[in-house]
This record gives sequence, structure tokens and C-alpha cells, in this order.
Amino acid sequence: MMYEKITIDHSILYIEQHHVDTFKQMATKLDNYSYLLKEGGITLMDGWIMAFNIWLLLLPDDDIIIKTDETSIYYTANVLIYDAFKVEAHFQNLKERTDASPELFYLSSLFLATGLNEWIKLVMEKYELHDMMERCKTRRYFEALEGTDEEIQIFLEDQAQFVKAAVQELREGSFTQMVKKCYDEAYFLYVDQYQKSLL
Repeated sequence: MMYEKITIDHSILYIEQHHVDTFKQMATKLDNYSYLLKEGGITLMDGWIMAFNIWLLLLPDDDIIIKTDETSIYYTANVLIYDAFKVEAHFQNLKERTDASPELFYLSSLFLATGLNEWIKLVMEKYELHDMMERCKTRRYFEALEGTDEEIQIFLEDQAQFVKAAVQELREGSFTQMVKKCYDEAYFLYVDQYQKSLL
């Protein structure tokens, strides 16, 4: 399964191996929900890594610290999106639910990763980042820094263009609409399918 390939290096957050292991255990337990994760602006494997990072953001705040090393400098789009999640009301409502279970957080991370992947595609299409879209089909986003110097430079230019477009799109409200939709879908699936499957 793709989620087995997730490592500590796939996050710009300070995490430990137990975070990766816990996510993988949940993914194995709920493997029959893997279909929820879909491609969009970046590859399906990168979608799994997004799901993992979103799941990390749902953990208590004292567990989540953004790295201040070169990783966060190279992945400026991630920092922007993480900050958008942190202030988004529906995301915070989910995070602060007193009745939330690890399964709800996991299923929500899959819905939100798919929604985010679709939102990334929307931003690239709307702001005509066509060359970047083509590169994202073949390039693994979370392994971009393993490329040649020229590939890394192109990646950094893509990041700058995407951040500029994403900042504009965040003002339009589509990100908030996406989070609300994904939150609602995750909660209804959790109640209507997952909880009923336990009976």
C-alpha cells in the first residue's frame, strides 16, 4: 500500500517515528476506506503524504511544531496551507470535538487530502499554471529536493508561483468551502458507515 512508503522526512513538522507508525496502523486498520483518497493537482502518493500531514495537524497543538530548517523554506506552499488550516474554523471545530475518535480524524484526513489535492488543481487551472500542472503529474512533490540543481530551481519557481496564486485564492473563500465540505462528508461517513459497521 502507498501509505507504507510514508516516512518522517515527508513532513515539514517536527515529528517522531511513532507518529508515522500510528498513522500507518490506522491506515491498515481502515484500509477499506483507502478509496477515499484521489489524485488532483499532485500524485496519489503525494496525496497520501498530504493525508498524513493533515492528520498530524489534527493532533494536539503541543505536538505540532513547524520546522524552521531549509525544508520549510523550500516548501513554502506547505507552510501557507498549514497556516490556512490552523485558522480555518471548520478544521478547528473538528480538531476540538470532544467526541472525536482517532478513526474520525483519520477518515477526515483522507477527505481533506483529496479536497486539498482538488483545490491545488483548481488553483493551478484558474491561475494558468499549466507548466507546473504538467510537472506535477510526473514529479513527486514531497521528493522534489532529491532532484538535480536545475530541477530544484524549477521546483522553487513553481512554489513561488503557486504561493502567489494560492494567497489570492484563499481570499476568494474556496479553501474554506472545501474544508467545510470535506469535514461534513467525513463526519457523515464516520457516523453512517464506520460506526454502523461496529454494531
